[in-house]
Amino acid sequence: MGSLTPDEDAAANTDVNVLVTGFGPFGDNHINPSYLIATRLPAKIHGQNLSAIRIHTHPVPIKVSYETVRETIPKLLFPESSAELSAGSHAINEQSNHVRLSKSSKLGPNFDIVLHIGMAPGRKFFAFETCAHQGGYVRQDVTGETMENDTLWAEKYRAPSMLRPDFDTDDVWRRWKSGLVNEDICTSDDAGRYLCDFIYYTSLVEYWRRDPTGPRPVMFLHVPGGSFEDDLERGTRVTLGLITALVESRSRRP
Repeated sequence: MGSLTPDEDAAANTDVNVLVTGFGPFGDNHINPSYLIATRLPAKIHGQNLSAIRIHTHPVPIKVSYETVRETIPKLLFPESSAELSAGSHAINEQSNHVRLSKSSKLGPNFDIVLHIGMAPGRKFFAFETCAHQGGYVRQDVTGETMENDTLWAEKYRAPSMLRPDFDTDDVWRRWKSGLVNEDICTSDDAGRYLCDFIYYTSLVEYWRRDPTGPRPVMFLHVPGGSFEDDLERGTRVTLGLITALVESRSRRP
């Protein structure tokens, strides 16, 4: 799949461009490690026998708000959704590893892979989610809103009740675990019917509605709630392992 990369001067035909997002605080969780981990990721890594993996971290945490997610994510993923944005509104800084949205009028995605990160309070383990759900968002976000009566996806898009990424998740899991044999990591099929599940479905449905049988290179990672230095170092290591596993697995597809 070709990539309309945020850094158009990069080697777009060989480098793999990965968008990473994290969330802001919510409820009693005044510090959200998902975004702290995202900001610690390097701008560039190399997988085994692969071209460079360029990691583009969104410059601000995503507000734990249904409206914010629905307004922000399509513009991040596809250039035609961001055409109205003013030039330089999200400039990329190679040192801080931040996103500048593509201004291209082509219809391809801005990134080769999208990884959303969110926290799961009380957990000690990491989990990547294998599916996302269209409905059931009755829990209030930080603005007090829910999506209980929303009909956009069900009636206007006629989207499936559940969507999955098109990664070979069994293969991704094996690769991820092989590099982190001593870490408590797993897969999950329940992202929680809150903003984590919602942002995951939002990204997946944007790919689905452009091509229901096409690629959906999106993944969601749940991280524990710890925000001490050791927690963040561990989270960064586990996240980099997942990014590498996603890229390597995808590169070996026929």
